[in-house]
Amino acid sequence: MEEVPYLQDAAGRRFPLVGDCLVIGRSPDCDVCIPDRRISRRHARVHWDGASFMLHDLDSANGTYLNGQRVTIPAALRDGDQIEILGAFFTFRDPEATIRVHGIPLLAVDQPTGEIRVDRNLVLLSAKEQALFDFLYGSGGRVCSKQEIAEAVWPEYQAQVYDYQTESLVKRLREKLEPDPRNPVLLITVRGRGYRLLTNR
Repeated sequence: MEEVPYLQDAAGRRFPLVGDCLVIGRSPDCDVCIPDRRISRRHARVHWDGASFMLHDLDSANGTYLNGQRVTIPAALRDGDQIEILGAFFTFRDPEATIRVHGIPLLAVDQPTGEIRVDRNLVLLSAKEQALFDFLYGSGGRVCSKQEIAEAVWPEYQAQVYDYQTESLVKRLREKLEPDPRNPVLLITVRGRGYRLLTNR
């Protein structure tokens, strides 16, 4: 029988991820019930987004922690990761971790704070890099022409924005986002048309 990923608690009990979503909380209706009043009724959830198993904190009062860090935006889980909810510990186990392939790094944006992370690593951008990122991200994966980018990123320019300026900015943004900027997998050039940002959404 094929093994499925699961959460394992400190007592060794397994909670398999057999559906679209596994919810952790105080409510008896949760897939993993923790009877502690400090824990929210629906505290956190784990779900498969088509590329990774993701951990979400459901706006809990006391937080969800992944490997010791509070989860503020959805975080991709990897085999062996430790989830903590007010002293209750769970280990994420993925029996197929050695063969599961993640071809595209996980790009996550925390809308309230504007924080950008690639595979959990915080990305810091200059003002123009941020303007380019915001425009491409807000375009939902569609191809954006150099003219559209110029108008969005340099609205203060009355004169023409040259192609080399856009290309240089794209290059700098790739250096911040891409594991290998020479072989981009997030910020893609569509020859003759422009650029698009793949957002894992």
